[in-house]
Amino acid sequence: MPEKSARELWIRVLLFSLGAAGCVFVYLFLLNFQPVARASPTAGVIPVLVLAVSSGWLTARFLRADGLSQAILGLTAPQRPFLHFGIGFIAGSALTGAWFVIVTLATNATWHLNAKFATVSLLSASLFALLNNVGEELIYRGYAFVRIAVHYGEFIPVVVTSTIFALLHFQAGLPLLSVLAGVFTAGLLFGATFARWRSLPLALGIHVATNIVQEATGLRPSAASIFSPDYSTVSVAANSTILASIAALNLIVAAGILLIGRQRRQDIWRPNKSLERTREG
Repeated sequence: MPEKSARELWIRVLLFSLGAAGCVFVYLFLLNFQPVARASPTAGVIPVLVLAVSSGWLTARFLRADGLSQAILGLTAPQRPFLHFGIGFIAGSALTGAWFVIVTLATNATWHLNAKFATVSLLSASLFALLNNVGEELIYRGYAFVRIAVHYGEFIPVVVTSTIFALLHFQAGLPLLSVLAGVFTAGLLFGATFARWRSLPLALGIHVATNIVQEATGLRPSAASIFSPDYSTVSVAANSTILASIAALNLIVAAGILLIGRQRRQDIWRPNKSLERTREG
């Protein structure tokens, strides 16, 4: 397949983005449709299932149209995607454990068993996180990421996709500082992971773990939380310390992932090599 011009590239990326926006629009509509909403008996699983399936179909369609295999995302059987997902989940759990320590030290929190914990709530929250993150990773670290990286290197798509990832969370109502310190820097880490190892399942495992472990530990208190916190220090200074520390940790890890071994893989995103390695047939 001949290398696409910059104009053709951006047209393809724009078309994919419009398709992804359509997937998200349907997802948001269903998520606010009471019979299948998050508060419904199905716990919002149907909307995220639609998001995961539609974004998967969209990604596969665009890859196929460009003559690319799903190997470019690390999704083929020889690449052991389930093993990579498991490794990512362990790494994401460790990262979230570090966030847990930061919150505990900054607020002098004590943790006890949550009397309102419900196993069904944790299971449904875990399924919701898995399907939701499948859709997000396919949109943010899928086709568009690869096509931009092939032509412009890995840093631009890491920053661009993380910025859009953060903006959509801000639009959803999260406070700006939380979005900048948590969501944006976590997006950089997910993007760096995919750029370094070319494995969407690895990035997905980290992403899913950060959501599930936050739910289970009580960092996001709910009926899915096994533990519940008592905070002895709740102040602007403590919140600032938490946000700054989490942001610094995420940025250090993301920078380390991107920079370590960069010389050995500096040609990984060059068009000819990337396309030759992943083209079907």
